[in-house]
Amino acid sequence: MWFAWLMRLASRFHEPMVAERKRALLCGLKGRVLEIGAGNGVNLQYLAQDVVWTGYEPNRWLARNIAVPEGGRLLVEPYRAQPGEYEAAICSLVLCSVEEVTEVLRGLFASLRPGGQLVFVEHVAADRGSPLRRLQDRWLPAWRCCAGGCHPNRETLRLICEAGLTIKEVEHFHLPLWLAGPHICGVATKP
Repeated sequence: MWFAWLMRLASRFHEPMVAERKRALLCGLKGRVLEIGAGNGVNLQYLAQDVVWTGYEPNRWLARNIAVPEGGRLLVEPYRAQPGEYEAAICSLVLCSVEEVTEVLRGLFASLRPGGQLVFVEHVAADRGSPLRRLQDRWLPAWRCCAGGCHPNRETLRLICEAGLTIKEVEHFHLPLWLAGPHICGVATKP
């Protein structure tokens, strides 16, 4: 319940800072789309009406506020997609907090059809050796405890590549969010 409240509050500040980037990345998605960590459903506003959306959100306090689009479905229990089931997948501020990130990314890879896209908007680790990275490393235990398991120092772009996905486009940018300031957004494809 605490984390759900925190995420709703954080979304009010974070969403306006990334809205245009998300609109550009998500508005062209078509077909069956899987969203991992759907949160409070904020990304639904950017999707075309004909997208067949499947969301996975294990936090029941967050999930209960998602307005599932017609024809879509919301899952709160662990789910294993069929190989090649989706044309696209969305990860938005979720890869930092999943415990088994490598396993999740391999599952997303398997769930995408060949040529399918993973669209991501994530906060990530600062550059190695930078003062901010040292702070991210130092504050990791407390940050994880207070922020639902979030790892502010996760090297997400590298992990996406290691899962077998090919980066098609990526933007690195920084938001005024202290440890969670460094961000990436972009598209990776399944060969």
